[in-house]
Amino acid sequence: MSDTLATGADISMQPETEFVQVTRRMLVQIKNTMGELNRMGAEAATWTPMNHKIGEVFGVHDLYEATPDAGTAATALQSAVIHKITVLEQKNDFPVHLGINISCITPEEATRTGHKYALTSLANSHSQFPLTVFEAGEANDGIEWRSKYPDYNGLNLETHGVLQINGQNYIFCSKDHPAIDVLRQNKNLVNGDIDSQPLIDNEWFKILKPTFATCCDALRKRVLSSVPTRDLNNFRVQISRMDRDDWTNSINKHDELMCAIPADVVASGDELRIGEHIKGLIDKPHTYSARLEITYEIKV
Repeated sequence: MSDTLATGADISMQPETEFVQVTRRMLVQIKNTMGELNRMGAEAATWTPMNHKIGEVFGVHDLYEATPDAGTAATALQSAVIHKITVLEQKNDFPVHLGINISCITPEEATRTGHKYALTSLANSHSQFPLTVFEAGEANDGIEWRSKYPDYNGLNLETHGVLQINGQNYIFCSKDHPAIDVLRQNKNLVNGDIDSQPLIDNEWFKILKPTFATCCDALRKRVLSSVPTRDLNNFRVQISRMDRDDWTNSINKHDELMCAIPADVVASGDELRIGEHIKGLIDKPHTYSARLEITYEIKV
């Protein structure tokens, strides 16, 4: 028994996966003319970190003693768990209302036309009131899992904290393994209370392999499947004119751009003067800015 446990101890000395929660603030700025945005398409109205700077933007570099290479940073970010996203401040000097979407969250703000956005921004506005656009629920089993079992994931359930016994129909499972909690809540699986079973070396429970497999399968289906992972390598913020797929097409007397033209010009009814003002608005560079705070979790 002692030889078997010693061999298993060697397995537990392998590098463990660590889940680290990170909070980062970033400044998003999208600047262009409405005419240029209309000509270049949706991608022109998008902000995303520069490829070779993404590890620095999201704070991956701060988690290692030595600066990780691009591949290591990309791997860490590809299965991030988003906890919360807050827009701390936003400023829109476009003369039109904007809809803003953030790639890693589901848009929840809707307009009368059915268009949905992560948030909206009124024309020529500046808001300094923080707005939470996403927050994982406190009862989320996946988030609770990460807090309680940071060393366990779907890939190592059968190996981490487990001693396999060749040729036997049982394994030794660490008392801190999440499968033990499953057994506590499902006493029928072990025909009684798992805590009444003998604890070997004050660390290991002896569990039948089929019972252990049932526990791991349940954990994957009911808990780990609820962990909302996102690939932050593809993080992007995109703006668009509210309720429209274009920026400048089909401008008429009911277009909101008319509100940005001096009242006396509109009242004159002079189409040439009105057209000149509209052109000026379309050709003038405008900027949308936002300060975001993102709290997320990554594997290191």
